[in-house]
Amino acid sequence: MFPQTLLLLFLSATASIATVVKPKPKPPLKPYLLHTLTTFSPSGRPGSSPWSLVNLTFSDLEFNNNVTCGAKYTWEDPLWNNVTECAHTPTTKDKYTKYSFQMLKPTASGEGASLLNNFMLHLRHDAEKGVYVATQRFNFDSDRNIGGLCSASGVCSFGLREEVRPYYIHQTKLER
Repeated sequence: MFPQTLLLLFLSATASIATVVKPKPKPPLKPYLLHTLTTFSPSGRPGSSPWSLVNLTFSDLEFNNNVTCGAKYTWEDPLWNNVTECAHTPTTKDKYTKYSFQMLKPTASGEGASLLNNFMLHLRHDAEKGVYVATQRFNFDSDRNIGGLCSASGVCSFGLREEVRPYYIHQTKLER
C-alpha cells in the first residue's frame, strides 16, 4: 500500500507542476504601417504613355524595415495576381529578407474590381524567421480609405486618404 501512495503522490505533484509551467503566449505581431498608396492611369489618347502605375511605401514595425514598392502595367497586361518585388532598407540582422506585393480582385467573381480604386493589397515578407503576410481591401466607395478622381480626358489618380494615414495593416505569420 505504501508504494501506491507514493505513486499517487508523485503523479499529483508532477501534474501540478505541469500546469504551473505553461509557455507564455506570443504577443501579436506589430502591424505594417502603410504611409503612401497611389494608383494612376493615363488618358489612353494617342501619343500618351500607355503605362498605369501603382506605388506604395510602408514600414514593417516587427522587423524595423522601410519598404518601397512600385509596378507599372498596361490595360492589355493588367497587374492582377502578379507578384512584384519591393525594395527595402534593411535595418535588421536578418540575413535573408524579401518583400513583395500583389494586387488581388476584391471578390471571387471579380465584379467591380479596379486596379485604381477597388482591390485587395496583399503584402508578403519572406524572412529567415518565417513568412509574414497581410491583406487589406481598398475601395473608393465602401471602405473610403482611398480617394481620387478621373478627369474628362481619362487620366485617373487615386491614393490613400490623408485622414487615414498611416494605415495599419495587421500581419500574420504563416507556418512553414
